[in-house]
Amino acid sequence: MHKMWIVIKREYAQVVKKKSFLVGIILTPLFLVAVTLLPALLADKKSSTTESLSIIDMDNNGIGEKFKSSLERYLLDDGVTPSYNVKNIYTPDPTDSSAVAELRKELDSLVIGGKLKTYLVISRNVLENDSVIQVAKSFSFNMGSRFEHRLSDILAAMRLENMKINVSVDSILHVTRRVDLKHQAPGGKERDFLTMYMGGIVFVMIIFMTALGYGQILMRSVIEEKNSRIMEVLVSSISPFQLMAGKVVGLGMASLTQVAIWFAIGAILYSFQASLAISADISGIIFNPIFIIYFLFYLVLGYLLYSTLFALIGSIVNSDKEAQNFIFPITMAMILPVMIAMYIIQEPDSTVAVVLSLIPFFTPTMMIMRINFIGVDVFNFNNPIIFEATLGIVLTALTTLAVIWITARIFRIGILMYGKRPTLPELIKWIKY
Repeated sequence: MHKMWIVIKREYAQVVKKKSFLVGIILTPLFLVAVTLLPALLADKKSSTTESLSIIDMDNNGIGEKFKSSLERYLLDDGVTPSYNVKNIYTPDPTDSSAVAELRKELDSLVIGGKLKTYLVISRNVLENDSVIQVAKSFSFNMGSRFEHRLSDILAAMRLENMKINVSVDSILHVTRRVDLKHQAPGGKERDFLTMYMGGIVFVMIIFMTALGYGQILMRSVIEEKNSRIMEVLVSSISPFQLMAGKVVGLGMASLTQVAIWFAIGAILYSFQASLAISADISGIIFNPIFIIYFLFYLVLGYLLYSTLFALIGSIVNSDKEAQNFIFPITMAMILPVMIAMYIIQEPDSTVAVVLSLIPFFTPTMMIMRINFIGVDVFNFNNPIIFEATLGIVLTALTTLAVIWITARIFRIGILMYGKRPTLPELIKWIKY
């Protein structure tokens, strides 16, 4: 019993006496609070600026004007500034399809360029068909709910006005039914919230699992070879940088082989998409060449960046137990987009989303989420997301090169060091050496 108690004390002291344990005491509850509250706070975040919109009223019964007036009740937090600014109300001839198409094309370009937040298309005979379409790059739950309520109230009032005095309960329920507001992206492409959300999560998780899974394999390989002293034999015939690069690239090729198999399966599905009855929303994601190209770039860059960090961790620690303290921040950086996905899907062009997606350690997963939610069909630098996604590739590539250089400097010394883990000042000395 005495001997077992000695082991208990040793294992306990080995963990709680480390600075990382004290840091974890603070970081863990903060992380739990952030995971619980941050997504909800961001999802409910109200716009701080007036949103501009236009209306195409093809019913020509003054519904557009009534809708504009009904939006005047919504004000920003200052209680004075209106939440919405209706720039134009268009009343084209609904039978002139070419004129309507040209008008929508013009408004689409304004939405893509950020000069217009959204526009509504009120269809002909809307009192009977309830057809109203909202076109935007992203869809806010708060805005959509407001628009649906105001339109529903307007149409219900007009139906009641057109009815006779003696009406049944069923008739009242019929005329006061709610409008089902349909969502479209610029260009007329239908957008389904669940498909956008799940599509973004799936591609983010592919990057996450690839980088985290193969990165940890690389880290454990370095730790095992270091502890078994095989590393000393290896560096006698190969330089530390060549060893590190070989491990990173070798495992990277294995991960890309896995992804290539997935894409081969996707190509087979694409050839049979008509017979498989794959919905347009899903095919618009998995068969979108622009999205897939950016995804491949970010998959490769994300793997190189994070696997190099895992190699760095493996070179300075002596066991998996020590390594866990360093894995936590890397994991959080990759999973951040999932935590705030509800906010990003509503405001992918917000300052918060843009800034976070241009921080290289967040870029691979955050930018893929934004590209998916905005929906890009044409490669054009006039589209802000294309420019930002390309800039993100450049920034991430430069950061990856810097991380590789720093890791190589530490790796060459760390793989031959045993016992006490090096401190930050010692790591800085290794880099300068």
